[in-house]
Amino acid sequence: MADPADLRARLVGELEELPGPWRQAFADVPRHAFIPALVWRQRRDVDGNDMYPLHRDEEPGEWLEVAYANRAVDTQVDDGNPAEDGTGHEVTSSASQPSVVADMLIGLQAEPGMTVLEVGTGTGYNAALLAHRLGQDNVVTVEIDPQVADHARDALAATGFGKVTVITGDGAQGYPANAPYDRVLVTAAVTTIPYAWISQTVPGGRVVVPMAGTYQPPGILTLDVGHDGTASGRFGGAAAFMALRAQRVPRPRGRPIDTDTAAVSTTDVHPYRVAGDRDAATAIGMRVCGIHKHYAPGSDSTGTQWLLDPDTGSWAAIALTPDPPYEVRQGGTRRLWDEVEAAYRWWIDTGKPTVDAWRVTVTPAGQCNEVDIPAHLFDSPAQNDQPGVHRWVRSSTGT
Repeated sequence: MADPADLRARLVGELEELPGPWRQAFADVPRHAFIPALVWRQRRDVDGNDMYPLHRDEEPGEWLEVAYANRAVDTQVDDGNPAEDGTGHEVTSSASQPSVVADMLIGLQAEPGMTVLEVGTGTGYNAALLAHRLGQDNVVTVEIDPQVADHARDALAATGFGKVTVITGDGAQGYPANAPYDRVLVTAAVTTIPYAWISQTVPGGRVVVPMAGTYQPPGILTLDVGHDGTASGRFGGAAAFMALRAQRVPRPRGRPIDTDTAAVSTTDVHPYRVAGDRDAATAIGMRVCGIHKHYAPGSDSTGTQWLLDPDTGSWAAIALTPDPPYEVRQGGTRRLWDEVEAAYRWWIDTGKPTVDAWRVTVTPAGQCNEVDIPAHLFDSPAQNDQPGVHRWVRSSTGT
């Protein structure tokens, strides 16, 4: 079996962009000491179970390789309630991919002595890296799952980072008792930014958070906090995280939808064309909120793309036939596919703005997603939109 120190050195060597101080933290903090003895691997099963257990005591060599690979480690399934045989359907906690962790730490621009709030403790590994660089007394980390929080607390203590403050609670609320913080680091994806994270950050501070939605692909958003109680910023690289539990949407398990009363139309836009382009999907996610999609397979190459809005009960079903046109059925107060297709066509008409063209601003009143469209893209006399800043305001920033 490989030596953990050798595996750790190999991992550090793969993190090529690390500045010296963070490189030392990754070299000194043993990742395997934070990985639970029981983790899960993804493998499709005929019965529908996706996740299979891997136990340190049964396969120690493979477990150790998993602990030091530059990829995420799935550490909990089904909110801690796997099937009797140990398999699971949905990952609900994980140790983030080390290279993604490194990118977020670099983007945080935290210096020794700064105070940091981490939302989403997970294994505790990120908190240990922060404590190594900034000092244990300067790190507060919040985890909503008591079982996960207990594991992190024990792992931090066992590795010499027992002074890190580990709070069991809803990270969407931050942790006002120790506020304000110089930096906030979030390791769960959100569709809207809880204002508590902004209000608990000092003016001039920074919040780094993964943002993602049903259509909006995951990306790392860096928000700089102003002196007026607002924060704004743009997206960096792509990175996938599990949703913040306060904003998590459960998997569809069957819905009482009356398709007989649906409005029926057709479209020549395949849903995969919309969702498969990161720039297009970002534009849709920025403009259209509250939509969740689910694919229901059919025979051969067919199937149905369902769109659902839990708040209004609105829905849409797009038949995924081999060739267009595709039949669309919609019901409820919103025409969900019409909204998605309109946003997609707007994206095309405005010159296909890229992910980094978008800016997100968070205020006490809500969240504003905006994009600046250059005037030279509006050279068609039939163009209905105008150059300049286009804004979409969400009145609630979540909880």
